[in-house]
Amino acid sequence: MRNTTFLWALSGFIVACAADSSDDGGSSSGGMVDTSAGASESGTDGGGSSSGAAAATGTVTLSFGVSNGVRMGPTLVDPLVGTVYGDLFLTSDVTITGPVEGAVSYASIALEGVDLTTDETASVTWTSEALPAENYTFLGMFDLDANFEATDHNPDAGDPVTLPNQKFDLAADQETAFTVMFELVYG
Repeated sequence: MRNTTFLWALSGFIVACAADSSDDGGSSSGGMVDTSAGASESGTDGGGSSSGAAAATGTVTLSFGVSNGVRMGPTLVDPLVGTVYGDLFLTSDVTITGPVEGAVSYASIALEGVDLTTDETASVTWTSEALPAENYTFLGMFDLDANFEATDHNPDAGDPVTLPNQKFDLAADQETAFTVMFELVYG
């Protein structure tokens, strides 16, 4: 599992650098988007309750955008093109500072070719495999300078990151669409 603790060193940073409040922090998109740009690694590597019967499942298609605060931010130094990295957690396992100890990632995302230089929402999307129908939170970063491996899977100054408010309900037997918004620039 990828190291996701990088995002949660932000607790003090969040108060000082939160993006403008005019953005709604990521909301379900009204329609489905083309998923041909493809799925990355995902899976149901644990968690959830077991009642003996098969759990209801669904899928989610994530699209990605940035807030106006990120787009206009003085600490944004690279063009808004790169790779999105992140994980899906049960919302009940996420606090303001990130995932609780022992939280399970239900899917890990590595989506290349995300371009938000002019578009409000990137044209490439990510679609999960079947996941338990639950409420999920996406926690992640937008690596603009292609140094994810060199930084030990952590953002560095200038990389947009999410806040722990990127929540959605995954409906049983349906494909859910959700737009993740990167709301602040790490640094």
